[in-house]
Parts: sequence; structure tokens; C-alpha cells
Amino acid sequence: MGDMGDYWRDVRPAMKEESQRRRSSNRESSSRLLTEAGISFESKNEGSHLIVSGQGAVVDFWPGTGLWIVRGSKERRRGVRQLITRLGGRWPVQAEERANE
Repeated sequence: MGDMGDYWRDVRPAMKEESQRRRSSNRESSSRLLTEAGISFESKNEGSHLIVSGQGAVVDFWPGTGLWIVRGSKERRRGVRQLITRLGGRWPVQAEERANE
């Protein structure tokens, strides 16, 4: 096979590992940020799917990818920070609040 085929065969496992590591890190930090912002959520599927509630909305949130969808609407966005803002949470979490924990 050509050089490009060999290259991708060598690189793909490292890229997959990095992607899995990043998604795992996103799951951990998103849960922490939601808690710090005072937003309640229920964890499903070992943290891969969070059901988040606030301001009369229920949101399905996948922290690994950052995707969130408001139930009963077509609102579909990405990012835990946008989600916290949308649900009326405290963002950004102040440094002194973190220090008091």
C-alpha cells in the first residue's frame, strides 16, 4: 500500500487513544463544573449522559462531546459553559468559591 495508508495505520491508534482520554476528562470536569454552578443533574450510563434540570427545562447532556439538547424543543448546542448560562447557573464560578470548598 502507499505511504499514506501506512501513515494512517500507524497514527490512528494514537489519535483514538487521545480522543478517548479527552472525552473522559470532559466527563469529569463537566460534572464538577455543573455542581460548582449549583445545577442539579442525574448521571446515567456511568456519566456518559447527564439529565440536567434548571429554569423549568430538562436537558440531555453528553459531556464527552459537549452536546446538549433541551427536551421538548429543537434547541441543540454544545459546551458545558453555554449550558450553565442557559440554565441560570453561576458562571463563571468565582475563584474564592472554589477556595472555600
